[in-house]
Amino acid sequence: MIRLTARAEPPVRVAVDALVPERLAGLSADEIARLALRVGTRIEHVGDWFAVAVAGDAGHVAFEGSCRRFDRIGAAMSSGAVTVAGDAGAYAGAAMRGGRIEIEGNAGFGAAQAMRGGVLAIRGDAGDGLGGAMPGDRSGMRGGTVTVQGSVGAACGDRMRRGLMAIAGAVGAGAGARMIAGTIVAGGAVAPLAGIGMRRGSIIALGGAARVPATFGDCGMHDPVVLRLLARVLRDLGLAALAERVGPVRRLMGDLASNGRGEILVSERT
Repeated sequence: MIRLTARAEPPVRVAVDALVPERLAGLSADEIARLALRVGTRIEHVGDWFAVAVAGDAGHVAFEGSCRRFDRIGAAMSSGAVTVAGDAGAYAGAAMRGGRIEIEGNAGFGAAQAMRGGVLAIRGDAGDGLGGAMPGDRSGMRGGTVTVQGSVGAACGDRMRRGLMAIAGAVGAGAGARMIAGTIVAGGAVAPLAGIGMRRGSIIALGGAARVPATFGDCGMHDPVVLRLLARVLRDLGLAALAERVGPVRRLMGDLASNGRGEILVSERT
């Protein structure tokens, strides 16, 4: 394990996307400590901000201490494991291609944006823009799995193209906006404007959905087999309580204003 213990919170936000298993494997603690780290306009070193220890599996990078101002943890990683003992900064797991990231606390803005593969597991809450599109990108999350034990802010899954988001708590406004494909499961209430501009994909609102856009058509009650398969996946992801709530749903299709064929499935067990 490569253990990085934060010495203090930096005065500005610091990107640490270079500190991923595939880039640190084979380096000694001293070599890692001497790696460059940009802090504002200055070039400093990893050892200035982290105590570094290396022992055993180099495929596991563990962040400890206060990391809420360290951004892009695990960004673009393709293999191995990253764990964060507390909160993580913005863009955790952005453009991630493989491996697993576990965050014990909360994740900041833009976690899993442009994600392509792997697993991002957040024990606390996630900020706005979870799994959404990077500025200028035409699509957001393109694959992989995101689980959130808490709640999520606004615009999660914006332009989402593929993958699964499973959220135990409430979901903010605009979930799945301009969604192209993929699946978002919400255990708590889904705020207004879910699915606006949606083309395909599924938003499964197990805790109800407030003010679904009028451009979605009501297709009545359904109990599709695919939901029972989804329940198995949720159990495998450690979300058994969410899986138990999967059942008959009211199917709303749209966004018809965008010639969309997506769906919002609203549980009757709220």
